[in-house]
Amino acid sequence: MVILDIKMLSGFSPDPESLKSLKHGLLVSRVEQKEDHVLVYLEEVSESHYIIQELPVDNLKPAVVKIYDYYQPGPSLAKLYSNINVCS
Repeated sequence: MVILDIKMLSGFSPDPESLKSLKHGLLVSRVEQKEDHVLVYLEEVSESHYIIQELPVDNLKPAVVKIYDYYQPGPSLAKLYSNINVCS
């Protein structure tokens, strides 16, 4: 099992409908929202889902997506992202 820890970009939040559908995914064990992070517990890595912009932000800085093993959280993979599909 791996955990996909997605930090939201400034001014963005997870789309509630996408989170609901994500919870019913075949590979998804659990989905949690904690402050400005979404934690997705996966049996294996799969595609990402959409987020929605709540506030306009100038000079948007990249956010971090971090993937790590649930049972051995030490080693992890982190990737910055900033190019997104915005849903309004």
